[in-house]
Amino acid sequence: MSKLFNYSNIAEGKHFIGREEEVKRLSSDFIFLTNSAVIAPCGWGKSSLIQRAAKDACGKEKTLRFCRVDLANVRDEERFYELLSQEVLKSVSRTHTEVVDNVRKYFPGMTPKVSFDASGSFFIDMDRETIRKNRKELVDLPYAVAKDKGLKIVVCVDDFHAISRFSDPDDFLDLLKERWKKHEGVAYCISASQMSFVEKFIKSSQTFYRHSDIIRLEPIAKRDMIRSLRDVFADSARYLDDELAELIIDKTEGNAFYTQQLAHISWMGTSVVCSREVILQSFETIVDQMDLVFRNITDSLTAQQLCYLHAVIAGETVISTSEVLHRHHITSATSASRSKAALLERGIVSNIGAKVCMTDPVYSYWLKNRYFNNPII
Repeated sequence: MSKLFNYSNIAEGKHFIGREEEVKRLSSDFIFLTNSAVIAPCGWGKSSLIQRAAKDACGKEKTLRFCRVDLANVRDEERFYELLSQEVLKSVSRTHTEVVDNVRKYFPGMTPKVSFDASGSFFIDMDRETIRKNRKELVDLPYAVAKDKGLKIVVCVDDFHAISRFSDPDDFLDLLKERWKKHEGVAYCISASQMSFVEKFIKSSQTFYRHSDIIRLEPIAKRDMIRSLRDVFADSARYLDDELAELIIDKTEGNAFYTQQLAHISWMGTSVVCSREVILQSFETIVDQMDLVFRNITDSLTAQQLCYLHAVIAGETVISTSEVLHRHHITSATSASRSKAALLERGIVSNIGAKVCMTDPVYSYWLKNRYFNNPII
C-alpha cells in the first residue's frame, strides 16, 4: 500500500512523473560537465529530477560518477566537508578495502575516522581543527579524485541555500568560487528553493555566471499528474475520474509531495469509486496532521511578519503601496521589506517570477482558514 504513492522519498521508476525535457537537459549538462542550478520551491521534485537525470547520464557515460551532498540538516561548514568527502569516496569505492585505501591516499596527514554499518555504508568523521587547516584540500577532493582515476565527477549540493546558516557563509562561498573554477573533470549542480540566495552566488561566481545552466522548474504538467493518479487507482481496482484527479492537484497547488500524500489518503478512503467528499475530507486530515507544526512555525513569527503573510495570502502583488500596507496593518514599506527578507530566508515564502507566494500550500490554507479569525478570500 505505501508504495502506491511516493511522498516521503525521491521519486524513482513509475513514481517519477513527467519532466522529460528537463531530464534530457540536465542529463546532458552532467555528461558534458556543465555546471547547473535547479531552482524551485520545496516539494516540486528537484531532488527526484536530479536523481533521474544522473541515472540517465551515468548510463550513457561510463566514466561518469555522481555524488549528492544533502545540506537539509547541515548547520556548519565542517559537516559539509565530512559529507563531501564521504559521498565522493562512496562514488568511486566498491569495497571496504577500497574505501580504506582511498582514505589513506586522499587524506594524507588528516587521519579521518571511518566507520561502517551493517548495510555496508560508511561514514567519515574528522577533527574540527584538522578540517579548518585543510579546507582547500577538502574542497579540491572531487578534482583530485577525478584527475587521479581518469573519471568525470558530478557533485550535487542539495538545499544549497542552507549555507546561509553557516557561521561565515560569505567566506565559505568565496572559497567555493575560488576552488571550483579550477576543477577540470568535475561539474557542480546546486539545488535550492531560495532564488535570491542562489542568484547572488551565481552572479558573483565567474564559473557559474559564464558557464552554467540555470533551470527554474515549473510545476509538473497537470496532464501528466492526472494520468498518473488515475492509473494508480485503476491498477488497484479503484476508480478516480479526471475531474477528481484535477481536484487533488488543485487542492495541493501542484506540490508533488502533498499531491501524492492527498492521493494516498484519498485512495485509503475509497472502496470502489473515489468521491469529491473523500478528497476534501482527506485534505482536512492532512491539515489536522500538520496543525501542531504550523502552530509552532506561526508562534515563531513576529506580528509584522504575520501581517505580511496576510497580504500574500490575500493575493496582493505589490505590498509596498500605502493602501496595501494600511489594509494589512503593516507599519511601513521598510517593515514589509524586512518581513519579506526574513520569510524568504526561512523558506516560508518564495519568489515565483515577480510575485511573492506561499511556499507550502497546506500552510497557506491553514493560515487562511484556521489561524486568522476570518477567511481572507
